[in-house]
Amino acid sequence: MSDRSRLRLVVLRVLVISLLATLLGRLWYLQVLAGPQYQQAAADNQVRDIVAAAPRGEIVDDKGRRWATNRTALVVSVDRVKLLRQKDSGEAVLGRLSKLLGVRYSALKAKIQLCGPKAPHGCWNGSPYEPIPVSQLKDDVRSTRLALQILERKEDFPGVTAELGAVRDYTKPGGALASQVLGYLAPITIKELKRLPKTQQDARRSDLVGRSGLEQQYDVYLRGRPGVTEVAVDHLGAVTSTLSQSTPEPGDEIVTSLDATVQASLEKALADSVVRARHTEIKKGGGPADFAAGVVLDAQTGHVVAMASYPSYDPNLFVGGISERDYEALQKAPGTPLLDKAYASAYPPGSTFKLISTAGLVNDGIASLYGSYDCSSSVEVGGRKFHNFESESLGRIDMHTTIVKSCDTVYYGLANQDWIRDNRLVDDRKKPIEGVQHIARAFGLGVPSRVDLPGATSGHIADRNNQKLRWQQTKKDACAGAKRRPKGSYLQLLDQEFCTDGWRFNPGDQLNEDIGQGSVLVSPLQLAIAYAALANGGTVFEPRLVKAIVAPDGKLVRNVPAPVRGHLPVSATTLDYIRNAMYDVPLKGTAKAAFAGFPVGQVKVGGKTGTAEVDQQHGYATAWFASFAGRAGEPKPRFVTVIMVDRGGQGGVIAAPSVREVWDSVFGLEHHKAAFATGSPPATLPRIAVLTGASPSPSPSPSPSQSGHAIGEPFEDLWRPHGD
Repeated sequence: MSDRSRLRLVVLRVLVISLLATLLGRLWYLQVLAGPQYQQAAADNQVRDIVAAAPRGEIVDDKGRRWATNRTALVVSVDRVKLLRQKDSGEAVLGRLSKLLGVRYSALKAKIQLCGPKAPHGCWNGSPYEPIPVSQLKDDVRSTRLALQILERKEDFPGVTAELGAVRDYTKPGGALASQVLGYLAPITIKELKRLPKTQQDARRSDLVGRSGLEQQYDVYLRGRPGVTEVAVDHLGAVTSTLSQSTPEPGDEIVTSLDATVQASLEKALADSVVRARHTEIKKGGGPADFAAGVVLDAQTGHVVAMASYPSYDPNLFVGGISERDYEALQKAPGTPLLDKAYASAYPPGSTFKLISTAGLVNDGIASLYGSYDCSSSVEVGGRKFHNFESESLGRIDMHTTIVKSCDTVYYGLANQDWIRDNRLVDDRKKPIEGVQHIARAFGLGVPSRVDLPGATSGHIADRNNQKLRWQQTKKDACAGAKRRPKGSYLQLLDQEFCTDGWRFNPGDQLNEDIGQGSVLVSPLQLAIAYAALANGGTVFEPRLVKAIVAPDGKLVRNVPAPVRGHLPVSATTLDYIRNAMYDVPLKGTAKAAFAGFPVGQVKVGGKTGTAEVDQQHGYATAWFASFAGRAGEPKPRFVTVIMVDRGGQGGVIAAPSVREVWDSVFGLEHHKAAFATGSPPATLPRIAVLTGASPSPSPSPSPSQSGHAIGEPFEDLWRPHGD
């Protein structure tokens, strides 16, 4: 080999070795020196989920009229990523948008901040890569002009859009609000998100969930399944590609047993009762009337036909998000409009409780349906005088007249006998019978109603055991009040008595209980359940507001009957006797004036007035009227209506006329159109084709996404995702 060839081989070897050294050096640089930088760049190239909310299921009445639906509205949204890319992080854009919309700059800025431990109220829970809604425009010309300004002036509003979106709409059919029953929506909270499986958290971050009423109780059915678009984004947050996409699945329809016509009538009757009370002098049966509540119940099925509280509010206040100021105003408003007093709080029922007392006293042998009793102006028990209403004396009367005339002193005498017998049993170390308390709980009072709404009250029925427990829990406050209050004042004397002797269930406690006073507390719904059991012959229901759940394609997911809690341990003879006596209350008794001229030949009405003393210092009483009715000739009443007016006055003067208004609407009396042409609610579901474009399937077929949630049982976890 020549020297020239050897030189060429040496040069080639040097070149190869140089190339290998360069490659090894570059590899070392990439792996060691520049490794963290490239690792971060790779991490910045990630997959993000953009969630498209599913249309929420509609809520309709028994005839298919919409209570809650979805409508399109102009929604102004901000692209947070684009905004933050501005030199000033979007402050100028937000400032211009604030002036255009008439919304405070701080409020807009809070809405696009991502939620975290120190995030402000109204922060954004959803993905930072999806448009963040900051304002919902009204459906008017001005709002359309605002949207056009945003769209036409892109240079002034980069990253801001105004597009049509679906929003919740409460339609108020026939003028009926049903606000507290329907409830409202609000964004899901961080705490609620943490309760979800990690695989579900990103998809649920921008959820609106039910916060009260049917929207909360049936949220798992109504919310549907959101659509999710998986996108790849670079380290600057820009979307580089779409990886996958799923379309939203609408929520199920909720068909209620509520009837919009009856609901509107009940709401008007409650408002009328408050006005009537406030315009009637206290000495003539009126009062300040803080609020009113009422229920109309189908006595034969246990379904709620109408339920309302007064005052109320427009449920659309919550659509698009309610401001802190407006929410605080609702919370502090007179009459607490956010609270449904018909089922979520309890009050002394007065003489409407006497159907319970009569059944209990007769059932355990203290009273007889065929005895005669002394209706004196007063009776003395334990050194105290207990007076009949307005100290009226009727002489010897039978049980029928006792119920019709609502004679307190008859019940006082029977209650005293009841207490004496039970006290002897206690002295002999035996269990007291406590017949009235036992029957009250069998009627559904003092126990959870198990209605399909959140937050229902259990009320209270006092007995020897819970009287002692209550005293142990509250005696400290009572004793402190006895020392703190002015000596000899009414409240000081009450505190002093409870402090020293509150553990005893005295004769006076039983006397007050038997006329629905003292510590007896019931909600209008509970009392309606009890009167329905009397009306239908002894069946006690767990009431339901929903009749059925229907899938978006029109197939029946589930029928929702009202479960039977039990049957009264009272003879049919006793129930018939009490019911027949109550038919005479509107004709001859304490509701006679309110029902003067009522067409009893068309509709047969029974009931009981109640006037429960709640403020002896000022002479205020809560007015009640509990009533059942059906078309004349029917074997048993079809409906029950209960109306309560807090501090409203006398039941016969204030509440009974309002119940009559409801009956006029239900049965089509006094120039009203009947709510039900057949005299009873529809036996079949409304045409779902009107709502969804499909026909209902006659056979129940629960969808896989909703299996395992039994209607009638409380939803333990309202945030559980579909499929869990």
